[in-house]
Amino acid sequence: MILAMALACALVLAGFAAARSLSARLGHPPWASPVLVIALAIIAGLAVSGVPLADFEAATAPLRWLLGPALVALALVIDGNRSLLRAHAVPVLVAVVGGALVGIGSAVALARLLGIDGALAAALVTKTVTTPFTVAIMTRVDGPVALAAALSVLTGVIGALLVPPLFARLKVDDPAARALGLGVSAHIVGTDWLTRRDARSGGLAALAFVVTGLVAALVVPLAWRFLL
Repeated sequence: MILAMALACALVLAGFAAARSLSARLGHPPWASPVLVIALAIIAGLAVSGVPLADFEAATAPLRWLLGPALVALALVIDGNRSLLRAHAVPVLVAVVGGALVGIGSAVALARLLGIDGALAAALVTKTVTTPFTVAIMTRVDGPVALAAALSVLTGVIGALLVPPLFARLKVDDPAARALGLGVSAHIVGTDWLTRRDARSGGLAALAFVVTGLVAALVVPLAWRFLL
């Protein structure tokens, strides 16, 4: 079992490194997000090899455990933007918290409007939350972890592709507003794309997706039954 864990984790990490290299060669477009690429590669690998998903999840358990320290490390993002929070705490928090609540509420409302229920409806609740927070939240409420994580990555890719041109169309020119909006709507995928073009704006986007994750981590477990 230990050997299987070591091999599975090594393959996932090597695949992720290869996906990052591929993304860099392509100029880091949102559709080539390393998270999306490695997820698709794993799906294809499991389908071809016939390895049961449950066995793969058991073998990669150490990587899921590392999500805990990764979430704690995100506190550094908030610390790195403390000067902005001191100067503009109220508008920033209102914008980000409001955006997080709208993201959760709109997902639930859309699911009900379209008659979506079951696991898909549950997974949609955290679609605008970055993957580490999504996994942690869904684990706590006993929700569909894998499906929610996949929708989180997909939402980030779509947001990174559509939000910047939408802001241009709406003539939203303020860099801080664009960064915060992208961080809330496209979380880590959009933040990664923005950071490679403007480090300061990327920091603001990172602040937005971290706060969004914290809001969701507080709200979703408390309102889980109502949301569904």
